Amino acid sequence: MILLLREQSGDAARATHNEDELGHSLLGGHGFWERLAERTGVLSRRWRKVYAREQKVTSDMLQALARLFPTYAFWLVTGITDATNGHVAPATAQTFPERLHVDSPESSAYFRASIELADRLFREGRVNAEDDAERLYAAQRTRPLAHWHDSPLAEVAYRLAGTPDYAGLQQLWQRREVERTARVRRIAGKDRPGGRRRSETVVPGAQSAVLGVDARTAHQDTWDLFYVPAGRMPGSRKR
Repeated sequence: MILLLREQSGDAARATHNEDELGHSLLGGHGFWERLAERTGVLSRRWRKVYAREQKVTSDMLQALARLFPTYAFWLVTGITDATNGHVAPATAQTFPERLHVDSPESSAYFRASIELADRLFREGRVNAEDDAERLYAAQRTRPLAHWHDSPLAEVAYRLAGTPDYAGLQQLWQRREVERTARVRRIAGKDRPGGRRRSETVVPGAQSAVLGVDARTAHQDTWDLFYVPAGRMPGSRKR
């Protein structure tokens, strides 16, 4: 969580979005903590305390960040990524076994629309969000005999399924699948922007020819899903 906050509030945050630019910021800049509090419903002083390591992360804070940054939700909970399907990590986070940080705009749009519809299900089902027992009853499927029965919200779910917003969600899913096909091709080494895969061998600890580039990873492309030792890159010379 600290790494996500650091990306969004600090120097790693960027004001513009480009799928090859890491650290896309929604909230960065002056007044970050206040904007974060407004978007999450969690007091700014609590976020500050967590960032300063004066308070432990609580479940409501974790959920709030996962909902605000759904492409990071999988990483927030598990510590790993599933970048092929749009579940990435902040640019500030060292990930393993996958290393790809490039986000998926269509996945992000699909996740956000799904969250909004899930919220509508409970709102239009008139579920009291403050009552734990009522929320559990509304969300729980049961198996009285041999078959599973949907929760009391099933009728509301079917009503929402007939709305333009639900149709829009299905269109977002289709666009996500189209983008995913292109994404998989790039991960596989095809159709990469500018053909930037580096095939030269980089000696560990050597100075990079490009100012600021990490020589340890300079042989890899932004779209590489996995870590590949320099000597195993296609076209590298054996030493």
